[in-house]
Amino acid sequence: MDNIPNKPKYAYLPEDLILKMLEQAPDTAKKVSELVNIDEEVVDQAKSILNEKGIILKNDTQEFTESLVAVDGAEIIEKKTSSDILMSIAVGVEGIREKDSESWSPSGQQYYQWQTVLPHHVANPRLAQGIMFLMELSILARADHEVRIMDGTHLTMILKLNSLLSAHDDEFADESYVKALEDFLRERYKKIIPDIPDIIDDAFSDPAIIGMAKYSSSREIIDSLLKDLNILMDDKIFLSFVLGKDEFTKPMSVGQGIKEKEDWKRVHIGCNLPIKSLTPEKMREFANRLQQSIEPFKISAGKESKLFFTFYRPFDDGPVYKIEIKEKLANDLDQLKKALLSIKKQIMFPEIREPYPQYFADVIAKNVSFGMNAVEQAICNDPILHNSKNFDLIFPYRTN
Repeated sequence: MDNIPNKPKYAYLPEDLILKMLEQAPDTAKKVSELVNIDEEVVDQAKSILNEKGIILKNDTQEFTESLVAVDGAEIIEKKTSSDILMSIAVGVEGIREKDSESWSPSGQQYYQWQTVLPHHVANPRLAQGIMFLMELSILARADHEVRIMDGTHLTMILKLNSLLSAHDDEFADESYVKALEDFLRERYKKIIPDIPDIIDDAFSDPAIIGMAKYSSSREIIDSLLKDLNILMDDKIFLSFVLGKDEFTKPMSVGQGIKEKEDWKRVHIGCNLPIKSLTPEKMREFANRLQQSIEPFKISAGKESKLFFTFYRPFDDGPVYKIEIKEKLANDLDQLKKALLSIKKQIMFPEIREPYPQYFADVIAKNVSFGMNAVEQAICNDPILHNSKNFDLIFPYRTN
């Protein structure tokens, strides 16, 4: 057996694997370089086109507000041998200001937390994530700050809420799923599932609420205004070569690019959960209200979306931010400039790339795992479970 030709040599892991990765690193670096370098002539042409069309604007205002908040959330599912523990949180963090706040918005809530235990089910992640997004929307809608940053895009929010309410389609969400959602709404908001459109309406109609996604692959400007330049980058990256300090793009309705237009034509939100308390007529009414809650943002024949976007570069060496805004703010240039300068005042580049409250809300949300660890310890210390002959079933189904 030792004389078998081309016998594979025994690998020493993980060292051999890492060495193989490093061998390919130069080629990977070359590919990265190709994607972040662009011909200066193309940049100049793009600047000329955008300036001729009045797309590049200068933020020359001195007005700003310290009344600013960012909201983020997180969810975690701990899969035990016997069941799943679901946990979702959402938090609001105020921006840096000269005078410390002593209280939150009188009619609002600074954070929400939810946890439950359900039988194993493939739909459980939809439930945890959907509830997280509902909590984020509630904090945003009930706050009274002049600028409120939603972490992510409005489209993502709609898709996740649709996923929450349509889990019966592909994954056959059962009664325990519906009951958990009903219990959450009743305990946190004194609401029921048919009230969800109210939560969406409150956030999607408020011009103070803006969307800022940390990552964006959209090509709305490139595919609509610069399509003849054969640019391979996305808008956010390319505009970092085009925009200078304090420059931003004229607000445009979402759906300028082919892909984005199709996204906003097709986007929908519905519900197929087995809600026993609703008659077929009430279910149809609920479905109509869900669709109406996102109707202003949808694109149809002869109708543009009332959701707008702008790209903003606060600093010469800093990143470009894509910001989604409502029609009212898009049409009020003075208020938009004030909001942009307010965001700039919260950015501490290069140490922190996002506005400070958005960064810190993300840090807090990521600590959801510590909360889960504490809950797990409390479960293990429960006297009834601790003395149960089935104590082993509360441990993870695999070795961590």
